[in-house]
Amino acid sequence: MKLHVKSSTTDLSFAFAKFLIECSSKAISDHGYFAVGFSGGSAATMVCECFKQAEFSESVDWSKWKIFICDERYVDLSDPDSNFKSIYDGLIVKHSSILQENVFKMNKLSSLEEAALDYEEQMKTVFVTDGFPCFDLLVLGMGPDGHICSLFPNHELLNEESKWVSYLDDSPKPPPQRITFTLNVVNNASCVLFVVTGESKAEKVKEIVENPPTRSIPASLVKPIHKNVHWFMDTAAASLLSK
Repeated sequence: MKLHVKSSTTDLSFAFAKFLIECSSKAISDHGYFAVGFSGGSAATMVCECFKQAEFSESVDWSKWKIFICDERYVDLSDPDSNFKSIYDGLIVKHSSILQENVFKMNKLSSLEEAALDYEEQMKTVFVTDGFPCFDLLVLGMGPDGHICSLFPNHELLNEESKWVSYLDDSPKPPPQRITFTLNVVNNASCVLFVVTGESKAEKVKEIVENPPTRSIPASLVKPIHKNVHWFMDTAAASLLSK
């Protein structure tokens, strides 16, 4: 676990964007595309704000990006609660060289199960494997309760062993119906990047960094097999760390 703590939003944004661009360039050089997944919340906001700036956006070969959403509320994609909408409005529509066929969205179909299966099938057009997909980068936020994607504390979805994408209809945070990457998909990524800001996250950050993993804090279970996880935080989020 590598910690990047910055004293200002500007410094945090700069460091975050630089790291993301480096990941993109490395992946494109290695295998010709950059497979990235975004969650909603502060992570999505940071991504969209960074790439409004020409110094960052002009450093990216957007045509090689394959963009996924790590979890989605089961709402229409035009709904303000949609994670896809926040990424689409804040990033995708602003960069015309992003190819629409490289943008993968969770569709609201006749049932949660069908929607989850549909998204998994979309993923399999990019990731041809008998195991789990290997994203070049997943950009995650963390809720004040320690949840990631739509994987909540002590929820049964943390036990999922085989699916790439699953669903729930009992989310403790509204709306209750959601679709989400499973923990195995998160932990099979080449790199996982957290964006965490604010005092409300400080207690959970301390527990994750200084204590053993626990199902009561799903973010603590993020242990990628490639051992590459980075936490980008402001000083408020890191304020309770003892070192």
